Amino acid sequence: MGSFGGIPHAGEWVTVIMGLTIQVRIRRYDQGLLAGTRLVLVCGLLFGTLSAQAMTFAHLKAIVWETTLTPYFPPPEVESSWTKLSYVDYSQIQFRPEQALWGRQHRPFQIEFMHPGYVHRHRIEVSELNSGRANQVPYSTTLFDYGAVAGRAVTAIPAGFAGFKIVSNDDGFLEVGSFIGASYFRFLGTNQGYGLSARGLAIDVLKKEEFPLFRRFWVERPATNATELRLFALLDSPSVVGGFEFLIDPGATAITRVQAFFQPRQKIDEPGIAPLTSMFLHDDNGRELNQDFRPEVHDSDGLLLHTGKGRWIWRPLEKGRMLRVNAYGDENPRGFGLMQRDRDFRQYEDPVARFERRPSAWVVPVGFWGKGAVVLVQLPSNREFSDNIVAYWRPERTTHSLEPWEYAYAIHWTTNQVVPRTLAHVVSSRVGVVAVEPPQPNPNLRFVVDFGGGGLNESSAPLAVTEVSAGSTKIADSLYFIRETGLWRLVIEVTEPLQAVDLEAVLTLESETVSERWTYTWQP
Repeated sequence: MGSFGGIPHAGEWVTVIMGLTIQVRIRRYDQGLLAGTRLVLVCGLLFGTLSAQAMTFAHLKAIVWETTLTPYFPPPEVESSWTKLSYVDYSQIQFRPEQALWGRQHRPFQIEFMHPGYVHRHRIEVSELNSGRANQVPYSTTLFDYGAVAGRAVTAIPAGFAGFKIVSNDDGFLEVGSFIGASYFRFLGTNQGYGLSARGLAIDVLKKEEFPLFRRFWVERPATNATELRLFALLDSPSVVGGFEFLIDPGATAITRVQAFFQPRQKIDEPGIAPLTSMFLHDDNGRELNQDFRPEVHDSDGLLLHTGKGRWIWRPLEKGRMLRVNAYGDENPRGFGLMQRDRDFRQYEDPVARFERRPSAWVVPVGFWGKGAVVLVQLPSNREFSDNIVAYWRPERTTHSLEPWEYAYAIHWTTNQVVPRTLAHVVSSRVGVVAVEPPQPNPNLRFVVDFGGGGLNESSAPLAVTEVSAGSTKIADSLYFIRETGLWRLVIEVTEPLQAVDLEAVLTLESETVSERWTYTWQP
């Protein structure tokens, strides 16, 4: 059978073995109805095999491959009267906890469903996997309390869910994660509050971004003594089809283990693997006076990298007036993530948002990812409720390729430090102008970076190694210990750049690196 990029040509026969042999005649149809009917036929046959044996990642990969043989069609949307609901109205629609999947079975997990409406316009399908069978969970209005919305003129029962929450029965009924909207998902560790999100896949973030959707889930019924929950998801978009296996391990640090398989439908310029999405409005270095009483407002305050060669790199986020993109080339990265380091309530002074409880998301690749780059995208924003930070792995080998890709990784949702205790980390970084008399039209800039931890104390006497790229000149740098904070402070003074300039700094002791590497890009 001839093929191009793993996808059969029209008119060929395809054979897939999943407990039984399936033959599908591939034709090109111009009529969407026929294309959609063929997708239902193919998926129906594939899903039917689940009654013969348990769902596996291999089964899911076959479903992904078969789905790419049919033209993409958008998932069904709910009637407009639901999407016109305001946030206040939509928030009144609450799932009835007593109706939760497995809620009456005394199992360690249960599933609570989310209703379509407001910005959640697409419907998804959820099936329970039990004893090798996949049984779709039926939508019913009896699952929800509609509050005042029950008297509104809403029409057309949605007949589907927008997403779902995962609730752990350990120490009470505690929400540990959710899947809702496109391919977004997020999780919580103990005593954490929702903040940043992960996504299944990012596509062309720097162009006209495409948002793939999770359109079907299979959730495995947990054993009564299970400590983890397994589920599968089918991702779909005009450019790619993907299959995901999630293994969810709740706890003080929640861990989401992911195995993902992608089959492109067409060439993708900028695929983003293990993408993270967050919000950064300002910290104590970028707060505009008289606009916000809170010293800091952010879900994450920096990008952390653990490179394939073992380097630890910290890149603080910043408030800017333009799009900023940094790409950190690497090979077989050991980890990357958007981190929330400030954990003191006084750094935020917000008893409602509780930013100090929002988790960091640390991605740990499994296996060898090859060459590529961790890309950080920062968008200017003045809205607290808009995500403007994206970080992801951009593989080198998959660019412009129709070959399938497969990646495995774990995401740690944590409030702990990830950098080893033996290494000093950046506690804070600030930038300001150097005041002189008389005032100068282009004053020098002063960067102040505080390092802590790693066993450094007043008697350690580390040295600072600093670098400034072309476009600016380093005037001086100094490193000294502050007894009041127990931190080592590095001060770097440079001439004001008229173009983008990169700065780096690291502490050494007896020629050994004793801190993570601080990096910063100054843009005028």
